[in-house]
Amino acid sequence: MRKAWAVAWREMVDTFSDRGSLLRSLFFAGLPVLLLLVNRGGRPNATLILVFAVQAALLPAASAVNAAAGSFAGEKEAQTLIPLLAAPIRDLDIVAGKFAAAAVPATALSWVAIAVYDVTARVLYGPALVATALPATLLFGLAILSFLVVLTLTSVVMVASARVATQRAAQQIGGFVIAGFAIAFGGLIGGILGSDMRDTLLIAVPLGLLVLDVVALELARRLWDREEAVARA
Repeated sequence: MRKAWAVAWREMVDTFSDRGSLLRSLFFAGLPVLLLLVNRGGRPNATLILVFAVQAALLPAASAVNAAAGSFAGEKEAQTLIPLLAAPIRDLDIVAGKFAAAAVPATALSWVAIAVYDVTARVLYGPALVATALPATLLFGLAILSFLVVLTLTSVVMVASARVATQRAAQQIGGFVIAGFAIAFGGLIGGILGSDMRDTLLIAVPLGLLVLDVVALELARRLWDREEAVARA
């Protein structure tokens, strides 16, 4: 797996050397905290704290889309895919490295965003209210949920990136995927706010995402073909 991590490191350096991409990722991570600060003059509201917490968990996950979109399509546009495929690296190492390069930073950013949000909320609204709105079990559930969302976004967009000719096309597909998640998680927030649905959703949604991740990764494995990738490049 050393070669896979070498591929991942190369991808992460390329991604975060783009200042615009880095700033967008940090903006998504900090937006829920900013919204919390803007609303601090209002009446303490457990519902608002919970809604922003879900956003803190899920918005940074969107940063995986740009990295995943460029995983193969970006290489094609830069004409670096053929040299990569010609190198003595297994297909598994290439795919695993590119997957890790998109998923690991996005997951880390989501977890940092959740922690920073929780600390900020406790300072602004007091530990008692925040402990009621965001118990430890819910924070843990949001961390797992963000991880599974990152895996889903990365796997689906990487499949698209391997099949389309340009990074822009892969990003557009990623945009549709994010829109679908936004609609789905709008319902999730509504369900979490209903106390009788909270525990069920915290179990059912991650399990559903896990199934989707397995399907997407198996699809990526079946669709990936080195010779076809060279021909498409």
